[in-house]
Amino acid sequence: MSMFGGQGRRVGVRLVAGSAMVAGAAATVLLVGGGTASAAPTSCTSANGANVVQVNGHSACGAKTDATGHAHAEDRSGAGSAVAVGTTGGNANSYNLNAGSTALSSAQSGGTAQSISAGGLSVAQARQGGTAIAIAGDGTRAYAGPDGARCEGFSLAYDSSTAQLCVLGLG
Repeated sequence: MSMFGGQGRRVGVRLVAGSAMVAGAAATVLLVGGGTASAAPTSCTSANGANVVQVNGHSACGAKTDATGHAHAEDRSGAGSAVAVGTTGGNANSYNLNAGSTALSSAQSGGTAQSISAGGLSVAQARQGGTAIAIAGDGTRAYAGPDGARCEGFSLAYDSSTAQLCVLGLG
């Protein structure tokens, strides 16, 4: 029996359903776009040990890898930044959607990191084959990495290596 009595299963279902709704909303923002429109995103992609940096006015991105990693960083706001680093088979992706905000990701040892900022600061650090996801809303912060998952406001963070999830500042 759970410490919540008969309520444990219901609480778990509500948490999963709420997480799915937030993730769906964040994916919609990513696919539809958000923030300030620009002619084209500032985009950086790296593989095979490349270090790619692009600056376009107030928009910037950076992607760096070793011989086995992959990294993609993209600022879609025209006035923000995105940075991704993939090493030892890691796959890191960062997307910044709003001006004045930042998305950061790093993945190593076969990990996968996804960082999306829609007006805040998102940081995802994956390692040892794990998955880290950080999605920050306007004026919020989301962190997923070695210290678990932390978020505030309209944000989501998940780190599979620590089995921690934070949704809307709860977690």
